[in-house]
Amino acid sequence: MFPYYKFLFQRANYPENWDGLRKAVYRRDRWQCQKCGIKNTQLHAHHQTPLSIGGSNDTSNLITLCKNCHIDSHPHMWLKRWKESNPQAVLALRIVTLSTVISLLIIFGFSWWKIIALIIIFQYLF
Repeated sequence: MFPYYKFLFQRANYPENWDGLRKAVYRRDRWQCQKCGIKNTQLHAHHQTPLSIGGSNDTSNLITLCKNCHIDSHPHMWLKRWKESNPQAVLALRIVTLSTVISLLIIFGFSWWKIIALIIIFQYLF
């Protein structure tokens, strides 16, 4: 998969020492989610006051959350969790989308070589 999101969503507001900051927050919070209390799972450093509304990267503004609690606090991440937990549904959706697009291209008179070229180009965006 082509990582187009890396170019669209730059993390310019994160300092160079971000890894050190988040690990310091994990240590302070005893490597435990501060919302549900789970340990021994993937952890995220969460900004209590978002950077977009004036929050800082200071450790006093950061808390440790597990992956699920972090996603719960960010509605824009819900689709990502759904995709990770439903790979068969995602595959089915891709197949239906691709077959619909191919049908429309045929209806509108695209030649086969153009359709195949478009499939090869756009497969990396999914």
